[in-house]
Amino acid sequence: MTDIVTDTTTDAGPDRASRLVTSPLFFAHEQRGGRQCALGIAERERLRSVGARAWELLYFHLQPRTTRESDAAGFTGAECEQALAAGLVVDADAAATRDMFRWESNRWSRAAYLLYSQQDLPYVEPVGQGEKLSALSEFRRGRIAGFQAEAGYPERFRIDPVAEYPLPVPAQPITYSLDSMLARRSARKFARTPVSSRTLGAVLHHATANVRLAEESKAAGDPYYLLNSFYTWLHLYVAVQGVEGVPRGVYQYDFARNTLLATGRSPSDEELAHTIQGQNWIGDGGVSLFVVVQWDRYQWLYRHSRAYLNLLIQIGEFGQELLQAGYQLGLAGWMTPAVAESRAAELLGLDEVGSDVDAMYYLKLGYPR
Repeated sequence: MTDIVTDTTTDAGPDRASRLVTSPLFFAHEQRGGRQCALGIAERERLRSVGARAWELLYFHLQPRTTRESDAAGFTGAECEQALAAGLVVDADAAATRDMFRWESNRWSRAAYLLYSQQDLPYVEPVGQGEKLSALSEFRRGRIAGFQAEAGYPERFRIDPVAEYPLPVPAQPITYSLDSMLARRSARKFARTPVSSRTLGAVLHHATANVRLAEESKAAGDPYYLLNSFYTWLHLYVAVQGVEGVPRGVYQYDFARNTLLATGRSPSDEELAHTIQGQNWIGDGGVSLFVVVQWDRYQWLYRHSRAYLNLLIQIGEFGQELLQAGYQLGLAGWMTPAVAESRAAELLGLDEVGSDVDAMYYLKLGYPR
């Protein structure tokens, strides 16, 4: 669909009492080959492009609007009818539309973003042209310099804590044994036995080694190392449920100093479960971990429509870092992506940090029951 047809001579269109809403099953890609690309899932057909007028209509109908409201906003009946026929908008009050919105009401949208993510994006770098490594390095430095000219690299935010709880730093790097991996346990029942602060400190310190590595490389001042993308977006929030020497509550984890920064919040297990669709197996001792994304920091480096897929892969990789460290130290765990972002933001206080952030993943660590 190259553009919405504009026809000011007719008033054709859907029933005047109907309401239209942007289809929740419509997904779009930003750029490909210099053109906008879009996918209208309702018809299972890829649209070559979507015109600016159509995007205006889609934005207007993000909330259900009557066709009279569309008229008042300057959209003709013919435009609405064409958008309806193309599957860009749907009848807001139809039973089928309520079924379509299950993606959003149940927060399953990430699965769709993965399914319809572009897989064939061309590399920016001159791949396969026989370039020497030194030339590629200069090319990359030039790209990063261009990014910096547009806007500086965002800082990782840090809350103003009401208290701080340093965790013991392990004396030696972790050694992963095959036995611990083979004996690992996924658990949905956890013992009330509290985890020691030494064990928690070791798990978090070992799991975040790559975060410190990346930050240390950037500290040298060479813009080239801004390409070191180990978890550039990452924040870890720890909801302590049973840890020796650490009061129950919500903390932001300081990667550099292996310290818990207290937010002053102390939710119940029921409130924690409410952020992951009421899964009440997360109670008793140990910790609930929320993997939090700082979007501006991630988007500064990842500038393409497949970036969301890359982010979810990195979230999974970091989850494995936590699980492997936990298994080695005798803990069991369970992870789930079923995080209700708005509920988690309220519980963790993410709306107060001054950056655009979301909790995207949940993991429970503790002793198995």
